[in-house]
This record gives sequence, structure tokens and C-alpha cells, in this order.
Amino acid sequence: MTWYIWLILFLVFLGLEIMTTGIFFFLCFSTGALFSMLFSLLGASFQVELIVFCAISLASILLIRPLFKKYIANQKTQTNVDSLIGAKAVVTEKIKVNDIGKVKIEGEVWLAVSKEDIDVNETVTVEAVDGTKLVVKK
Repeated sequence: MTWYIWLILFLVFLGLEIMTTGIFFFLCFSTGALFSMLFSLLGASFQVELIVFCAISLASILLIRPLFKKYIANQKTQTNVDSLIGAKAVVTEKIKVNDIGKVKIEGEVWLAVSKEDIDVNETVTVEAVDGTKLVVKK
């Protein structure tokens, strides 16, 4: 009846995983503890439970952890000014080559530069953010 020890270990490892988000290291151990608890409830000996814990934890570290890390790495969300790249804006003050104009995007007015002349009320696409200016094109 060592299931309660495995339950405590499961909760401890899960708590550590929650405190160290994105690492997925302690999640592997909590998975091993969970399986060991299930084996304990089925009446397995402590040696079998220990082997299950080690095997499941190691398999999780080698197989599942890289998949989680890869999935999270692909889930990066653009925030703040980076989210403006690719967005459409309306020119509110004429933009001349090598001169600053203004555009309105998402309700805010931004300084803007372009490699071409762009008249007022034309729609442009944001190519990049350069400090406090947007680099735009027709």
C-alpha cells in the first residue's frame, strides 16, 4: 500500500512543473509517479513500482519532453509592435521618400517611412518597425 507515497510524489513533481513552466522536466517524473501509483493500486510489489517509475520517467524524458518543447517553441505569439508587421494601415499624412509621414493603424497614429511616395488615404502594409516609426509599402 505505497500508493499514497506515489500520490504525494506525483503532486510534488506536478507542483514543481507548474512553478517551472516550459521546462517539462518534472512533468516526466510526475507521469512516472502516476503510473507507479496505478501499479501500486493493482497490487504490484515495490520493486515493480520502482521499475515502472524509472522506465516511464526515462521514456517521458527521452520521447515526450522533446515533443512538448517543440510544440511550445512553435506557439510563439507576436505581441506589442511585432503584431503590427503585415497589418494594413491608412496614410493620414503624406509620406515622401526619405521623409516621415503618418499612418493610422488599429486606432493609433504612427510615424511612418517608405521607399516610395504615398498619398493621404492610401492603404499600406507594415513591413517592419524601426524604433518609433513603421516602415510601410503600398
